[in-house]
Amino acid sequence: MGDSWNLDALREQIKTRQPETSGRLIEIINSLGRSREIFDYHKCLARDAFAAFNAENDPHGVKFAGHMFGCEDEQGVIQEADLISQANLIACIAMTRNSFDSFGQLLNGLLLPVPLTSNVYIHNVRDKLPAGNLEARLTGALSSKWFGYIHAFMNEVKHHRLIVHSPSISFIDDNRGGKVAGFAHKKVDYPAYWVREALEGTVELQNSLGACGILLNRLYLGEARNESAGA
Repeated sequence: MGDSWNLDALREQIKTRQPETSGRLIEIINSLGRSREIFDYHKCLARDAFAAFNAENDPHGVKFAGHMFGCEDEQGVIQEADLISQANLIACIAMTRNSFDSFGQLLNGLLLPVPLTSNVYIHNVRDKLPAGNLEARLTGALSSKWFGYIHAFMNEVKHHRLIVHSPSISFIDDNRGGKVAGFAHKKVDYPAYWVREALEGTVELQNSLGACGILLNRLYLGEARNESAGA
């Protein structure tokens, strides 16, 4: 999960302190680390999907506008860019949302005195954490507008309601590329976003998750040092 959350140190400490459950916990850590790598891969593809039509390659948006007015020469390129943008944005959102629940499973196995045996979802685990820096940081992430957005987005997708994604251009603020339509989920309205904005939101959440990981290490590795000192 980036360079700052030391996954190796956490793995080694788990092997020492929790040998009976270390296999499953280390699998979760490995999954979190790999998920971040997969996220970065999809993020780059989504970001660059419309590169052929960016300000450098299409300074005045003529090629992009040609699509909007039905220029057949650009139809295939635009449609492919739209597919790449949509598919990889969905992957970024899914990886980020799933990583939070994986992190919840890790917290459940490492920090809760009485681990949950069912419904081990991030909100449920957070509610059982003791007050402190980790609980506060995690609460901040879960209450953010972007977590609310990706949570609602994935619930809509899960129920077979794919959010509309389409090529768009704005000559007012010079934005162009993929745009995700607004939608409603459980009577809450979510606005339309450019794919660039949604990607920035997922990066923000990934960074928050990494920050929570650092705080987890401080707690778990700190407890190990205290145990050693008292032995």
